[in-house]
Amino acid sequence: MLLSRPASILISTYVLSSKRTLSTSSEILAERVYINADQDKELIVNENKGRTGIYRWVHRESGKTYIGSSNKLNLRFKQYFNYNHISYPKRNMPICKALLKYGYAEFSLEILEYCSTDVLLKKEQYYFDKCKPEYNILKIAGSPLGYKHSEAAKKLIGLASKNRIVSESSRDIRRKSLIGITFDDKRLDKMRLSNTFRKSVLLTNTETGKTQEFSSMTDAGIYLDISRVSVRKYLLNNMPYKGYTISKAPSNDIGVTELSSTSSFIQQQPVRLTNKLTGISKEFSSMVNAAKYLDISRARLGYFLNNMSKTDNVELKGYTVFKITDTQVKVNRKYLKVEVTDIYTNEVKTYPSLTLAAEALGVPRASLSGYFCKKRTNPYKNKYNLKLV
Repeated sequence: MLLSRPASILISTYVLSSKRTLSTSSEILAERVYINADQDKELIVNENKGRTGIYRWVHRESGKTYIGSSNKLNLRFKQYFNYNHISYPKRNMPICKALLKYGYAEFSLEILEYCSTDVLLKKEQYYFDKCKPEYNILKIAGSPLGYKHSEAAKKLIGLASKNRIVSESSRDIRRKSLIGITFDDKRLDKMRLSNTFRKSVLLTNTETGKTQEFSSMTDAGIYLDISRVSVRKYLLNNMPYKGYTISKAPSNDIGVTELSSTSSFIQQQPVRLTNKLTGISKEFSSMVNAAKYLDISRARLGYFLNNMSKTDNVELKGYTVFKITDTQVKVNRKYLKVEVTDIYTNEVKTYPSLTLAAEALGVPRASLSGYFCKKRTNPYKNKYNLKLV
């Protein structure tokens, strides 16, 4: 049922039950009122095609409301009437949860006002202040103020920011904004510790043997009354300075693995991806290869494996991700060799790397890499037996 406002009818005059009315405010007039949102779905979308304005959802039983705005109301309403859209797990909006819980038939939809886009947010803020809608998390129109990210979302945002490329113009703006700002010692210590490029330094007194640790070369330079560059020079050249030997402190950073130059292999985590629609699984010898296949960063995939995959029915780009724990792949980076056997002449040749083997066979390196990653056993090009040695 549609109620228009040709005669400036007050919303609150439409009594929906013996106890409650459609609106809690007798001063607000609506351009249109759709009493039953479930029955009027098609009408709601068609009548608001291409229009801009402020709308309000009203749960008739509790009287709770939600206010929103859009420059294309018909598209916004199509989203509300799309079950897949409002039931998406990451769309954690109270109004979506309420629509799923009670159903559209328990809600009325009001078009509070049609307006132009240049005053849209101003009008929305007016109705926020006037009606104080219970289903709205954000109380400032067009602003994320008041919204709280989950811990999982915060970690994903942090990972994404680490790989973000910032232009020089943005850096200049940020530098200028910091000019003249002073921070207390606690804030400075926190900034130092969060700096991933810092190098902790040990200063050892050659006479007393007493050792002091500094969180950065800059701090060590301040203690010795020299510049950070000078500290680095003495450190690299292994030279003492004024009775102190300078050395690197052992790293305790979590998630950072330092590999010795003498290490003969790198341990990698095999990964299995299963398409949730087709059920087809793919196995990858490392998270790097799996991340490339999904077109995401290795850091994001690593975070998902360690955290998100513990939650049931959680997927990443349409795939469920599993660690392959029954075997551990050891890829010999330093001494990786490829043995090529011609099945017709039985001639065997060994190449010190995939690149040289690919050049000898006249094929791209990626072709050989794919052959081994997919664990194929049939002759390569129907002529060669390939083997990693």
